[in-house]
Amino acid sequence: MSLFRYSILAVFLALLALGCAGRQLSQYTLEAPALTPVSSSPYRHATLRVDYPTGIDDTMGTRIYFATEEFTRSPYRYSRWSQPLNRLLMAHMIESLQRARIFASVLDYASQAPADYRLETTIYRFGHHLLDEKNSEARISVEVRLLRSSDSRLLKSRRFDYRIPCDTTDARGFVRAANRAMARFSRDLVRWLSR
Repeated sequence: MSLFRYSILAVFLALLALGCAGRQLSQYTLEAPALTPVSSSPYRHATLRVDYPTGIDDTMGTRIYFATEEFTRSPYRYSRWSQPLNRLLMAHMIESLQRARIFASVLDYASQAPADYRLETTIYRFGHHLLDEKNSEARISVEVRLLRSSDSRLLKSRRFDYRIPCDTTDARGFVRAANRAMARFSRDLVRWLSR
């Protein structure tokens, strides 16, 4: 093998080693909790379309944010959501509502099937707040609106706010607390919608 080929191979191996030596990116998701189907619901024979959640643009991406002060936010460098946050939240809500069986069918926003009702969602806060060196909490604020599809009439609206303590002050601790908050949100949403 020529000196030129050895040089190219050496450079390639050095670049490969540098790329592998960096810190690994961690990706996280939201898990829908196990829910017991409701015993009765005024929407038992109706169809629901879950609209794509909206919110602050940078919150809707794959970055996970933390705050050390009330009005500052920074993204974690090596931790991300596996999908954009609004897509994860929509999938979480659809799966939870399907498990609860409040509606005959629960559709996502892209479905072409007709739906009797629509569920709109706005995410106001979804982040990790560091209180001090040893304490932090997941802060989540979501507003949900149920509308009749035929005339877009608002039937009910509710804002859900959660502050859940984290086990650790890193991104993994936040995601565990966020999943606990989302489990509570699912149960609260099901209870609210089934009345």
